[in-house]
Amino acid sequence: MNFISRWFSKSPADLLAKGDKYLSSESYFEARVSFEDGLKLCTTDPVDDPLRSSFLKGIVSANNGLAGRNIQEAEFALGRGDAVKAADHLELALTQTTDQAVRHQAERLLSGISPEESEPVTSRVAHSSCGSCSGSSSSELSDSSYLDEALPPLEYYELLIHQLPEEQYQRYALLGEDFAVAYIAASRDHHGEALAGFEGCADLLPPDIYHFETGKVLHRLGRDREAERHLRSAIQSNEANSLAWLTLALMLRETGNLTDAMTTVNTMVNASILPEQALLLRADILEVTGQHESAINQYVELLATPLARSAGERLYTLLQEVGRHDDAAVIFKKYLKKSCH
Repeated sequence: MNFISRWFSKSPADLLAKGDKYLSSESYFEARVSFEDGLKLCTTDPVDDPLRSSFLKGIVSANNGLAGRNIQEAEFALGRGDAVKAADHLELALTQTTDQAVRHQAERLLSGISPEESEPVTSRVAHSSCGSCSGSSSSELSDSSYLDEALPPLEYYELLIHQLPEEQYQRYALLGEDFAVAYIAASRDHHGEALAGFEGCADLLPPDIYHFETGKVLHRLGRDREAERHLRSAIQSNEANSLAWLTLALMLRETGNLTDAMTTVNTMVNASILPEQALLLRADILEVTGQHESAINQYVELLATPLARSAGERLYTLLQEVGRHDDAAVIFKKYLKKSCH
């Protein structure tokens, strides 16, 4: 079975909507998969196929998101004194985007890493699919190393799990081929195959990973009560599984269980489990529940963290909504204007 084959049952419009949904939730790798799969179903004539330009723009946005995430990971690594890991993330970021502002940010951080701290780094040519904003052909875009259909499944799995936090990546790298096959199926929204695969190797998996991955798939199927049970079981099995905590909080927020979502987020903050992401979600819940002043204060606190860009965007919007236009202008000038393209 070719696990990397396109999902032919999807129409270009379906894939565009799917990619946009992933993009809005900052699932950049999955977004790019959807956009590039959709592009392959389009004609080469942008006049005959108007969706083509939308896919190209989506690919650019997803690539920029991936690059930004790697820069953020590099900043975390530098904060821990791990220059080698930071350099790896920054080099990867440079392969993912042609956006000059993003590349300048990566290059600036790289320039601050001395040869004694890390092996010499070389600025790489941006990934061919990033050039789509200038009208790259579909043949050029198909060279993507992330989406090469000839890639063996285990290599594709390796690319997928590189999007995980480092401690989770190390665990997932040891889980074996059966789990990898199920994980790939889940990434492609082949829900039944994924659930069967996770169940089939459940006895060989750490319980928290089995419950976490099963819970994610069940949530995508809309089976949220079952999903919540599995996510809570994952946390009970391993309270250090940060992804299980964050996914549970996000699912509760998404399904409108705001009280439980806030309880989960507060537990994360108190236990220093992805605290910055938890604080951002706390601010969002405060905003949704009408506690605008508290939300504003929370966003302001996050302006001193690596999540300053995301916090600034949300703070700017909220300040506009409550009529504090002068404050919004200050936030825009200090945190957002320099990143606009």
